[in-house]
Parts: sequence; C-alpha cells; structure tokens
Amino acid sequence: MFNTKSAPMTSAQVQNGQEVNKVYKTSDLTIFKQIKGNRPPNPQHVRRLSDSILLNGMLCNPILVNENMIVIDGQHRLLASININSPIYYIILDGYSLNEVHTLNLNQKNWTKKDFMDGYANMGIESYIKLKKFIENNEDFMFSDCVGLCSQLTGGSKSSSMSNKYRADGTVVNQAEVFEEGTWIGKDFKLAQEMANKIRMIQPYYTKYNKSIFVSTLVGLLQNEKFDFNEFMHKLRLQPTALVDCVNRDQYRTLIEDIYNWRSRSKISLKY
Repeated sequence: MFNTKSAPMTSAQVQNGQEVNKVYKTSDLTIFKQIKGNRPPNPQHVRRLSDSILLNGMLCNPILVNENMIVIDGQHRLLASININSPIYYIILDGYSLNEVHTLNLNQKNWTKKDFMDGYANMGIESYIKLKKFIENNEDFMFSDCVGLCSQLTGGSKSSSMSNKYRADGTVVNQAEVFEEGTWIGKDFKLAQEMANKIRMIQPYYTKYNKSIFVSTLVGLLQNEKFDFNEFMHKLRLQPTALVDCVNRDQYRTLIEDIYNWRSRSKISLKY
C-alpha cells in the first residue's frame, strides 16, 4: 500500500526548487485594475467568498496580475477582499493579457445562463430581476424557454435574425451574447406570463406541453393574428388525443393547423 502521508521536505530539496514568481501581500486594493473583456463577476460568488474570508481569514491563494496590475485571475477574490477591507496575496506575471484569461477560464467551470441571470439580477438590473421572478413562477418550463417567452422569440430563423444587434464598433452580437453581456432587456413580461398560462392549459391534452420545440411553436402562433387560442382549445377538447409528438416546429405547426381547421368551412393557414 502507498503511504499517503508525505514526508517533510529536506533543506536540500527546498534549495533545489526553482523560484519562479514571488508572492506579495497588500492592503492597498486600489492598485489593481479589471481587464476589459472578462466575463462579469458573479455577486453570489463574491458574497460567499466574503463570508469565508470573515470566517477563516484570507488564505494564501494569490490572485494573478500582469505588470500593469491588471487582474488576470481572481477577480472574485479581489472583490470579496474589497467588500470586507481584507488584504490580499498576488503574483505578478509579465506579459499576461486577455488571451491568458480565456485559457484559465477554459480550465474552470463555465458560467451557465442561470449564473449570468443571477449575477445581473443581484446587481439590480431590472430585466434580469423580472426574468428571475418569471422563472420562479413557471418552474415547469425550461430556462431557455422562459427566456424565449420573455423575449417573445419563436426560435425560428426569422426571430433568430431579428435578435441580432450591433455593437458600437459594428460587430454583430447575437441574443446569447446580449444575455451574457448584461444588456438583455426582454420584451413584454406580462404577455410572457399570459402565453405561459395558455400553453399550460394544453397539459390535459398533451403531457409534453412544455417541450421546447412545442413551446417555441406556440409562442409564434400566439403572436399570429389569425390564430384564435380559444378556438384552438375548443377544437382540442373535441379531439383530445390529436396532439402527438413531432420532430420540428413545422410539423407541430401543421398538426396544430389541422386541429384548428377541423370541421371548419373556411380553412385558416397558420404558416408565417
């Protein structure tokens, strides 16, 4: 069996070790700068770190900065130290930039969309606060579908292209990037709740009412002036087993159109 308890290093071993970077400690936290282009900090993580430092003290877990004192790794530890006015350890790495930030992030847990939502909501950004509340009230829908409902996006090619925006430098930013950058606004949260309530009414006739493809199909139809939801529910009650699984939105839309037009003299096209 292996001995899991390491023996103390001898003075010879210590001397043979190579000094690469010195660890510094400072109480002057104003010397550090944030790097442009890094992902936004997560306020919840900062708060947890602050509580840990108050409880256990600042352990020797240095942040990494470059020669200009720009933080390459450890922005959450720095913000936590600022919050409670605690000193911090740091290592200076010459020549490090945003490329190294991205490389370090690849080896860490990636942020989910929920992480970004929670972070921006805790920062007080109203649209993310409303979205978080909407998700809490509609737990039977997937996170991405809740965002789609609040954005009134159908997930089709038309809505996807309309979701693209432009930065000041002319580069295109898509809906996902907008969400992560903290500039997502949402569209009509009241309408989103009305849509969610209507889609939920379909549950007795289709247990997969909250399936993403089905939800995005309904979001599109509910914005179609030709689609009368009450008429659709009436026809669905007459054909309670008519809704079945489909592989894409076009199939769902065709199926819903058939249900909607059942026994109707004048057929309505629900295609975009």
